[in-house]
Amino acid sequence: MEPSTAQGTSVAPVPWQRLGQELRQRDGRWRARCALQLAAFAGATAAFTAVAYRVRHRPRDIAFLAVTYWLVALLLCLVEKLEALRLDASPPARETELRRVRLGVWAVAVTLGNTVAWRVCDAMPFLALKLGVWGVTLVVLGFAYYFVFRSKAGECHAEEHGHPSS
Repeated sequence: MEPSTAQGTSVAPVPWQRLGQELRQRDGRWRARCALQLAAFAGATAAFTAVAYRVRHRPRDIAFLAVTYWLVALLLCLVEKLEALRLDASPPARETELRRVRLGVWAVAVTLGNTVAWRVCDAMPFLALKLGVWGVTLVVLGFAYYFVFRSKAGECHAEEHGHPSS
């Protein structure tokens, strides 16, 4: 039987009805997010494929592209896992896994940054430009360290960002 409005008062929906509404809202956002991620992945794959075709006769460049592509894909997967763990509602079980995923994100970010900086430095003609590239790399990795480990984003509540509580 449906909730009625007997004598002018409305009856609040039962918990499973609210849960169904939240899941439908989340499902729509999830689909839009998946479509956006799929489009970004397809665009990145097309760009990497085009560059790989242009440098197909240089094995060193092919190796650089393959490693960079793999590291970018791994970094995106780890960031997605980090976000899912951050929104998880079971704090005791997630702390150790959250720490491991953060360390993984940091390790992959450092590896990717150093790989790209090393490759860009090979193309630089002067020592000052090479030092500039390494300086920018250190600044970017410093920001990454801050946002992965020192930022208070992991301590915020899901309700503050419009996510329903579990």
